[in-house]
Amino acid sequence: MKDRDIRWSVVRGGAVALAAWWLWMPLVALLTWLVKHFAFGGFGQQDQSYVLLLEREFFPHGSVLDAAPLFWFWLAVGLCGTVVAVGYVASESGAGFGGWRVRLTMAAVVLALVGSLVRAGTGLWDDDKDEGRFYAAATVLDIPAGGAGTPRSVLPVTEHTRAGDGDRCDLVGTADVPACVKTAPMPDFDFEARTASYAAATKALTDSAGLTSGIHLLGHSLHYLPDASKGGGVWTAVLDGSGEQPMEGVAVWDGRSNAVATCAFRGDHAFGRAFDGTGAVSLRNLLAERFPDLVYSDQDIWGYCDGADPRTARPVVVISVARQTGWKQRTVLAPAGVLVLRGSADGRPAVTYRAEVAPGDLPGAVYPASVVRSQIHEVQWLGGRGAKDDRGFGYAHTSAATNAVNPGEFLLRSKADGHLYYVTPLVPRDSSSQLVVAFAVLQADRAGGGLNDLHVYVRGDDSPAVNLDVLASRMVTYMAQQTSITISAGQGGALQEIVPFGRDMWRGFVDFNGQTQDYIDLSGDATVTPNLVSLGGSITPPGGQPAPAPTPTGPAPTGPPATAPPTAPAGGCGGDPGQMTTGQLAACVADLSRALQGRVQEPAPAHS
Repeated sequence: MKDRDIRWSVVRGGAVALAAWWLWMPLVALLTWLVKHFAFGGFGQQDQSYVLLLEREFFPHGSVLDAAPLFWFWLAVGLCGTVVAVGYVASESGAGFGGWRVRLTMAAVVLALVGSLVRAGTGLWDDDKDEGRFYAAATVLDIPAGGAGTPRSVLPVTEHTRAGDGDRCDLVGTADVPACVKTAPMPDFDFEARTASYAAATKALTDSAGLTSGIHLLGHSLHYLPDASKGGGVWTAVLDGSGEQPMEGVAVWDGRSNAVATCAFRGDHAFGRAFDGTGAVSLRNLLAERFPDLVYSDQDIWGYCDGADPRTARPVVVISVARQTGWKQRTVLAPAGVLVLRGSADGRPAVTYRAEVAPGDLPGAVYPASVVRSQIHEVQWLGGRGAKDDRGFGYAHTSAATNAVNPGEFLLRSKADGHLYYVTPLVPRDSSSQLVVAFAVLQADRAGGGLNDLHVYVRGDDSPAVNLDVLASRMVTYMAQQTSITISAGQGGALQEIVPFGRDMWRGFVDFNGQTQDYIDLSGDATVTPNLVSLGGSITPPGGQPAPAPTPTGPAPTGPPATAPPTAPAGGCGGDPGQMTTGQLAACVADLSRALQGRVQEPAPAHS
């Protein structure tokens, strides 16, 4: 064989080996997508999850532009193989490394290899910081003016700032992560207090909802809906199906009468799918096929009954969705509106996508709680990497035992402006302290146009100390003094949850056998007389009537005799208690408690 033929044979072999080296991974990826897309047709989650995975790990922007670090590592591995292949061909073909073509090729490949490794390294180094940068752009640190000066918990940011625009930000950080500081105390939102704990709502809705086999409570769909018109709220949850059993409807519990009602998909409002359904009944697959770029967490699913009477109302399921968005060399989750699901005459889900939702359009949260949690977590980056790593800057959810199951993102309605907010008490990050040093507040009833601003209202160092474990101890002690009953606090105890409301006011829920029987209101600074309210009633299934409250068997209470209520029109709180239902009595007791609490907190009139 001639030398020329040998050289061409070596070159062809090297080219084939090099092509196999470069193409095997993309071909495997393409084959995997083809199998998922065609062989598993109708299983939309398979297709969606795979495409989103490729975007997240390789192409955040859909192309090699600002590709992810993993892509640059793959490119570097491919270039390493190219260096070996070029060296092999040059050696075996007899060309050697003295020719300018071989030298130029080797130099270009080596430079590309070095560039790929540098791009991969910088991408990995900035990957977590880039996520912090994205969410930090919509974060405002609100600190009080005067008092003992700048709170110590925020010093790692405020020590390195310059003047801001004086409107949104009084100060801006000088680190390479955007930081906005506003000198303003937390407004008096005067949030509506809840009437039952998350744990009690879970127990009530799980045990008393669902009339069909194969139906279960979609656990993370448990959602609190504040109701401004009634001065209270209700807990709702989606009654989901499984296997080939479609969704049943939405369960509702008011937390007062302890009666559970259900609005069901039926008649011309049927619904033939379920989140946990299989095959043709799978709602998740249907949503993934119709909206492949939208994602959601189970905690962002909730439902409500569209009508005054749940027994005749039509159930509506709402999903606060997010979109995986390319940002720098990675992806982030950004809120993307809501999906509204209703039934139809033929049972096919009527799904409407709304990219923008205004306050009042829907009765619950339209901004994803999962995104809120990410925004709170990324506050740690506002002082830069040094403040985060070396000084432990940032805030975290409390680890108090009473709030272990439900530590934050409480959905509350403000009496001041009527809007819904996610409210989360925060403690110092990377610390054993359980002092509440800040509150994270974000408007929850508006979505569209990007991230909603997260306001972190930092408490002054001279503010009254608030510790949820201490609050729990005070609540337990007060109840023992008033009732001679000793209760336990924490997960599995009677005192299950402590939720903020009003100005420095907190409400703790006392649950027995999974039902909220009492709640205690007290102030964080111990300046307001605690308020203990007992709720009566028992859990009843949908369509049933609540049983009357049991007659106390203990000794008669001491103190002045109760004054008979004045006569009032039927149905009002001044009517004959004997003619009222248990739910009406509980509602009146709660209204009276709120009115009394408001008077207690009002300042004494000035004397002239």
